[in-house]
Amino acid sequence: MPSLFHYEFEIVAVTGTFRRGDANADAKVDLSDAVMILGCKFLGEECPTCRDAGDANDDGNLDVSDAVWLLSHLFLGGDPPYAPGKRDCGPDPTEDSIPECIYDAC
Repeated sequence: MPSLFHYEFEIVAVTGTFRRGDANADAKVDLSDAVMILGCKFLGEECPTCRDAGDANDDGNLDVSDAVWLLSHLFLGGDPPYAPGKRDCGPDPTEDSIPECIYDAC
């Protein structure tokens, strides 16, 4: 019996998706992300492979202000990381000079 339906699918690879604030790419935003950013900036330790994920305040830079933003959010009730947010994976909605991410936690 011939099929009455014909389906065509297009597979689209989504690149550059990440969770903002998840600097260490462990799929959660917590104290260890702020520690990683500070270690990267001040101790010469490993930096995030996805700088956009570490850019918690979405100002286009990975710097100490991102660690402060995360600490404020985690311990003082400050604003959460900007879109795509700490729970959802997605692309960076803002233009900046940070290169596209390598982030495997989505």
